[in-house]
Amino acid sequence: MKISDISSIPEDFCRSLQYLFTDIDDTITTEGAMPSDTLATIWKLFRSGIKVVLVTGRPAGWCDYFARMWPVSGVIGENGAFYFKYDRSKKKMVRVYLQTENERTSGRDGLDRIRIRVLSEVPGCAVSADQPFRIADLAIDFCEDVPPLEEESINKICRIIEEEGAVYKISSIHINCWFGDYDKLSCFNKFLADAEGTSLKEMEGKILYIGDSPNDEPMFRDLKYSAAVNNILKFSDRMEYFPLFKSSKDSGEGFKEIADILLLKREY
Repeated sequence: MKISDISSIPEDFCRSLQYLFTDIDDTITTEGAMPSDTLATIWKLFRSGIKVVLVTGRPAGWCDYFARMWPVSGVIGENGAFYFKYDRSKKKMVRVYLQTENERTSGRDGLDRIRIRVLSEVPGCAVSADQPFRIADLAIDFCEDVPPLEEESINKICRIIEEEGAVYKISSIHINCWFGDYDKLSCFNKFLADAEGTSLKEMEGKILYIGDSPNDEPMFRDLKYSAAVNNILKFSDRMEYFPLFKSSKDSGEGFKEIADILLLKREY
């Protein structure tokens, strides 16, 4: 594993950067909260002409809020189940789903089976407190509002999900699972196609993705430019694909470090 320090990111890339896609939990937040400096940094990016898009496992209800209230160009939620984009000129929320309502309904039936099995077979875990606001996935909490689970218990949850035929991704706080062949990257592509009328391949020299955990691997694998906050290192034994660059600081402070370097080199 070789990850370069974010200070080595090329100046010409920083000047050409149009979109910054970023995870939320433990990437722009710190210990579950948004530092004031981090939110101020997102405003700086917005004012510099960089379009910020949040990419998260968090639920639809939260994503609606983020899209409305923060200076972002869109929110990809529930690990790629949809994107929301608020049109301020028309005061209208645009919601685009990667599955039909029938597909989502069918998936929820399967997720109920997983929920019942996980809660009965893995002591100490819980359904995420934000589950009531979700439309397409099931989030199992292994350390957000419960004492951290041992690695063996996390692995057992993953095995149950696989046995039931669902897809899962591990974030820094949850195991998210769903039925379907979408992920963050496929929704990422859909967002760009709709927003820019172009492909990810054509835009790769103008996009940076920032993450912190294994559920960001599709972007680390396929994007030309990607970065992570320093706390990515605690997941290194669970990952196959890594970002090109890394901050020296963790979580929200790491995000600010990355953004500050981007903005500084953008002015050179």
